[in-house]
Amino acid sequence: MQRRDLIRSGILAGLAAGAHIPAQAAAGEGYVTLEWFRCRRDIDVQRMRSFLDDSVLPAYNRSGIKPVGVFQPMVGPDSPSFLVVVPYTSMAAVQETKTKLAQDGKWAKDLTVFEEKWELAYERRESSLLRGFRTFPGIEIPKVEAGKTNVFELRTYESRNTTGHEKKVAMFDGGEIDIFRRVGINPVFFGSTVFGSRMPNLTYMVYYPAWEARAEAWSRFANDPDWKKLSTAPGNVDRELVSIISNQLMSALPFSQLK
Repeated sequence: MQRRDLIRSGILAGLAAGAHIPAQAAAGEGYVTLEWFRCRRDIDVQRMRSFLDDSVLPAYNRSGIKPVGVFQPMVGPDSPSFLVVVPYTSMAAVQETKTKLAQDGKWAKDLTVFEEKWELAYERRESSLLRGFRTFPGIEIPKVEAGKTNVFELRTYESRNTTGHEKKVAMFDGGEIDIFRRVGINPVFFGSTVFGSRMPNLTYMVYYPAWEARAEAWSRFANDPDWKKLSTAPGNVDRELVSIISNQLMSALPFSQLK
């Protein structure tokens, strides 16, 4: 398969072939794909950025997929890179989008022009599929306060085994997300990784209206009585459920539909 065909189908082809994923998600379920474009400072990063703005987002939108978020790291590894966040209501929607993209003449033309240049616009591409949580199956569009720019945080919790992972997801569904909201850790999405690296893990994105709001929110969270009760309940000890936590602070690009 040629590289342009890989991009055209992208993660969609691989996910649609997943043997353990139902063709139609149950009521209340949703999926999110995370698509990383890893770049280098010595290649044409602006061409990659323009391709996302002028071609990738419009193609998803023409296929009926909205809102699509595009972010870049502010603090964390792999800079410069771009993260594309794509929501789906079901696995059937993933396959339907793949079919629509394959029939989209504008997308095919844009991709051909992008691929004809020998110079790299990105170095590596990585994709993962997340299944939304029971109490938070989809994406929540961030609120933007007047005169402020949201700061986003992408966090991944790796567990030592599947049992620990499932218990951690249950903690989020059982009250942790509600505590987040109350203390000012504003959610965008939560998902358990179905396909991807470093499994089992869950990944979520939250946002804050300012840099200083992040530290204040996490301080309130650490001291919240409901969190202390939840996190000390039998079976919920953090070190038993989560072995590695990684996080990146990110900013939304101007054309992102999540900002």
